[in-house]
Amino acid sequence: MRTVLVCVKTPQAGQKISACATRMGLAQAVKSVEGSPELFLELGRRQVDVVLVDVGLAAPDPVKFVKTVRARSPRTGVLLSGAADPRTAAMVVAAGARGVIRTPSNNSDDLLVALAQAIMFASPSLQRVTETVPRQRSTLQGMKLTERELQVLRGMSEGKSNAEIGRDLFVSEDTVKTHARRMFRKLGARDRAHAVAEAFRSGLVC
Repeated sequence: MRTVLVCVKTPQAGQKISACATRMGLAQAVKSVEGSPELFLELGRRQVDVVLVDVGLAAPDPVKFVKTVRARSPRTGVLLSGAADPRTAAMVVAAGARGVIRTPSNNSDDLLVALAQAIMFASPSLQRVTETVPRQRSTLQGMKLTERELQVLRGMSEGKSNAEIGRDLFVSEDTVKTHARRMFRKLGARDRAHAVAEAFRSGLVC
């Protein structure tokens, strides 16, 4: 089975990734590895749809890192996440990366949102896995989000923090959290990553 391979810094981050993938019904398709040496070993063992790597783990030369991944696994898409400056982002894309998912901090929520975006970016074969894995989820048919809840959801899908979303919408961070809680309940989502995944899958955001 093809996978989304997530390169993380700590075992704790790997556990969060595994838990998030399980909630999405993708436990068999998402795998985390700790550090780039383990990443390259895993790439030698299997075909991977997408590799998601924090920009910091691709240091000191993200461009060389991307080229190395592409050379070893030409059919693997490379996505970087983190607070990369525009010049670095342009260089890694020119080197063959599919993109850089902007995350304003090293917060675990940012990593999980990046994971959700990477899953939605992966081939449809990963999405078909969810059809064969029994899981509890609310139906999105007939579910209606308010315009403000959709705005908050779009902000989350772009990797923005609650504070950034609040500034964009001219509301307080607490107000954003209130809209987020209501939106989570409607989506049947437990966290940001789950909400973003459901939103991409249902076409609420694209």
